[in-house]
Amino acid sequence: MAHRHLTDLTLTPNATLLRLIQSWAACSSGCVAPAVAATKTGFDVSEILGDLGDPAAGADGKAKALKTIRSLVLDDASNAAHMEKAGVTSLVASLIVRCDPSEALRNLVDPVVLIDEATSVLHLLKPSPETLREVSERRNGELIASLASLLQRGSHQARVHAALLLRSIYEVVGDNLKARIPVDLIEGVVEILKDQNADRATTMALLAIMIEVLPHGKNRLKAVQAGAVAVTVELLVEESVDRRKCEAMLYLLELMCGRAEGRAELVGHPAGVAAVVAKLLSLSSGVTARAVMVLGLVCRYCGGVMEEMLQVGGVAKLFMLVQVEGNRRSREMAKGILGNHIKAWSKSPCFPSHCLP
Repeated sequence: MAHRHLTDLTLTPNATLLRLIQSWAACSSGCVAPAVAATKTGFDVSEILGDLGDPAAGADGKAKALKTIRSLVLDDASNAAHMEKAGVTSLVASLIVRCDPSEALRNLVDPVVLIDEATSVLHLLKPSPETLREVSERRNGELIASLASLLQRGSHQARVHAALLLRSIYEVVGDNLKARIPVDLIEGVVEILKDQNADRATTMALLAIMIEVLPHGKNRLKAVQAGAVAVTVELLVEESVDRRKCEAMLYLLELMCGRAEGRAELVGHPAGVAAVVAKLLSLSSGVTARAVMVLGLVCRYCGGVMEEMLQVGGVAKLFMLVQVEGNRRSREMAKGILGNHIKAWSKSPCFPSHCLP
């Protein structure tokens, strides 16, 4: 072995062994080795690990640990990465899943409040994609189920943090968990969107969750049955300036209109077709492209929508789209819609003959 000077005297073979040693040290009174307990960041992570991982610590000890974590991360954001490496992030995630409401009688801290705080702290820690995927796929997605439950039963802040976490989770987990979503996930998302009091970041996170999970399994049907079409239409009517939000909402409608039930809901909504038509040639080419996709699905399968398309100006806008510079695919789709239905539309007194080239 070469005679080399060691600049770091904390010799630990790997992170797993380090966590085991730190947990043992935290549980062994008077036996904490300074080289193990004191991290290079200047704070003692073993006490945090002990309070989070030791069942005997109870809700009070866990609340104290969460308060310490919050303080450390707010003082220095780089502390989050050090705690993740030591296993703190994983323990915080497990706390959201395993906190026992029956402890309410034995502790000063309400376990429901503790779960809310753990959710907030986990979001504050900003786990790496690798760690987030590992804790989310553990025990068949137990963490996802707990966060989905919070969307309906948590405090306002807990619901916001749960939504932001779920968005990040569904960006990294496998398709199997996207297909096998908790029963209350979509209902929770729709409930928050329906309130229309969420800020932009939360709304975008909720839309992103739906966009991630709807292509898998029977989730499109679940979304339609939960009232997602009506809620999305109402949000679309209210939004006139946010390009990205409109693109996300129209893509969500496109996914749901891939099913007959979704198309029926859109056509049956008093403002459904009109809301989509209003986004043609507005905000951006991306918004227009999404709107054309939705109208293409509706016009192809719903014969009863032909007259409404004329009345709300949809046909006139399709003619305009064909004639203006822009996204080639959108123009081709508009041509396809007009070509398929021009005979029926041209017989109506509402037909915009002035738009013909």
